Formats: sequence, structure tokens, C-alpha cells
Amino acid sequence: MSDQTNPKTVLCFGDSQTWGFDPRGGADAIRYPFVERWTRRLGAKLGPGFHVVEEGLNGRTTVFDDPVMGGMSGLNDLLNILKSHMPVDLMIIMLGSNDVKTRLGVSGDEIARCLGRLLDVAIKSACGPDMQSPEILVLVPPPLGTLEGKWLELLFDAQNGHAKTERLRVSYPEIAALYGVHCYDTAKVLKPGEIDGVHIDPDGLEPLADALSHVVEQIFANNK
Repeated sequence: MSDQTNPKTVLCFGDSQTWGFDPRGGADAIRYPFVERWTRRLGAKLGPGFHVVEEGLNGRTTVFDDPVMGGMSGLNDLLNILKSHMPVDLMIIMLGSNDVKTRLGVSGDEIARCLGRLLDVAIKSACGPDMQSPEILVLVPPPLGTLEGKWLELLFDAQNGHAKTERLRVSYPEIAALYGVHCYDTAKVLKPGEIDGVHIDPDGLEPLADALSHVVEQIFANNK
């Protein structure tokens, strides 16, 4: 499917879920070991014909500069990141979890429209093969788990946060279809996080990587 001497570049652009945040470390921002992260597992499953690039940042949003953490806008980062890794054959984007934070005050539908701004940038970037658009796979972020009594409770309003992430299960596929890109709902293989209520638990990493490997392989198979 892919030439090992010139592997296809798969750019994973996201927040702490892509960075590999290990919820067992609490607020200490401990990272899953290199080979355990879903991005690295995905690369291993796809094989040497693919180069999986991990571009995750804790706190990254779709378009918002976080009033507490400072500049966290994915929109500000995306074009330069695409250019630095071009040609990008496939961009996997998973953002929106941080947009759910209470302090940003936006709805699930508004978050999807913000995601659309990033899709527009990527489509127009000419950072794919032959100066064309890269293929794009939107991932709907994992559903929120129980937040009561956990360290992230003050950041993610439990009731409204759950409603917003559930709304993304509808609004993200709609915005992906509008822009003509692929979409996969991670809730198909990920249950709500039990450790801190937000981040992917250790037992979710392998199922996510396995599911995405099949989605990625199918995307490239359809482009032959």
C-alpha cells in the first residue's frame, strides 16, 4: 500500500489526548510512555510504509486563546505545522475537548463551526502531495466521564460539559460532511474516562489505535 522508502505522512494534530496525557498522574501532566501512546501504536499497526507524526499540545483548543493558559489556539498553529511536515498525506485532527471548558462558554454547535475554520485552512493549505489538499480525518473527542470529586471538575462543568460533548457526536459529522472530509467517532471504541473523567484511560489506547488503523488503511485504499 505504501513505499517504505517514501512513507506516507500521517499528521496527528490535537490536544492532550494526542500528546498522550496519562490520567494516572493527575494534574502533574505525566505522559504515557512513548510506545504506549495511541499515536505510536497506530504507527506500529500501519507499518513502515507510514510515518505517523505526533503534534499534540496540552490545552489546545480549536480557535480560542485560553484566558488562563494563554495562547492555545489550534487555528494559530495549524498552517505552520502542516508546512513543516509537508507533504502531508493525511491529517488526523482531534480537538474540541478543551473548548468544552466552562470558562470558554461555547456550545457544541459553535465548537463544530470553529473546527470548520481549521478544516478550511487545511483544505486550502496545498500541503498535501503535489501541492494538493491532504486527506483529512476528523475524530470526535471521547465522551466525558464522571467529574465529581476529580481534579478537572472545576474546569469542566459536569452537566453542561457532558451535554456539549454529546452534541459533538452530531455536530462534528455534520461539519465534516460539509467540508467533504472523513469523520470517526471515538466513542465507538472509547468509554468515558474513569480515572479523571476527561483523558483516555490506559485500556482505551489499544482499541483506539486498532480502530484508526483500519480507518486509515481504508482511506488510502479508496484513493488508489
